[in-house]
Amino acid sequence: MLKVQHFTSNFTSHIPGITWKAKVHDKMNSNIPLNLVYNNAQRPKQTSRKFTPVSTETAPDYWDWVQMNPGCSDFVPDIGNCGASAQVSVMNTFSDFRCFQGKDSERTEYSPQYVLNCDPNNYCQEDKLSKQVWKFVLDFGTVPSSCVAYTSWLTGKISKCPTTCDDGYAKLPTLVKAQGIQLICYNYLDNEALIKKALINGPVSTMVWVYEDLQYYESGIYQHVYGNTVGGWSACEFVGYGEENGVKYWKVKNVWGREWGENGYFRILRGNDDLGEAYIESDCYQAIV
Repeated sequence: MLKVQHFTSNFTSHIPGITWKAKVHDKMNSNIPLNLVYNNAQRPKQTSRKFTPVSTETAPDYWDWVQMNPGCSDFVPDIGNCGASAQVSVMNTFSDFRCFQGKDSERTEYSPQYVLNCDPNNYCQEDKLSKQVWKFVLDFGTVPSSCVAYTSWLTGKISKCPTTCDDGYAKLPTLVKAQGIQLICYNYLDNEALIKKALINGPVSTMVWVYEDLQYYESGIYQHVYGNTVGGWSACEFVGYGEENGVKYWKVKNVWGREWGENGYFRILRGNDDLGEAYIESDCYQAIV
């Protein structure tokens, strides 16, 4: 991992054409990567509303679910001490999408802990690909986090598949499944238009290849400029797109808490190459609920 003592928050200001700012985050030190920091800040409850899909023939130039429907989408997770980005991010995306489609009377957070505990061969130290988690939700389902809370953020461990809620008495509710999963991104194709069209109907689950410099992202439109990979893939969620000063970007919800990035989100170059900056346009899915 990149050592903090060798990193200065203004290093990006010396790179010609750079479109983002870096920061040494307060809770980061030379021994703890940022994605092991847990931020349990609670967001005030906001009113959600069912979204009526618009025509997808032509995607608009700008889209931002966080601004358009914060009651459904502005909930930023944090993986804490468990490297289960796929389980945490996919469940957050699933919760967002069900909210958009009016499947729950109010936004319900679905449990990544249940998926971790009940999907065989899960380990906090070994992340899965998003498509593997989606398959579990499609085949088996999960329960609300109010029944089985995400505790691995603190312990870094998983438990046995539960037969009751956390109180030890209440029976597990009926498992909630995805009705289908749509593959949105196709490797080595121009996925930009496909992702934009999909986003009009709701958030899109994706993954980003994590380089050292992404951990230090503070604001702006990220592009990889420094360092090697840190742990490989990390799951995240497309929530919008736009353009700033002629630079196209995706807006993405991360799983590192609100103290990181732009209140827990980051913007990243859009349509930069065949696979997108840090491969973010190469492996993404959308739920059918």
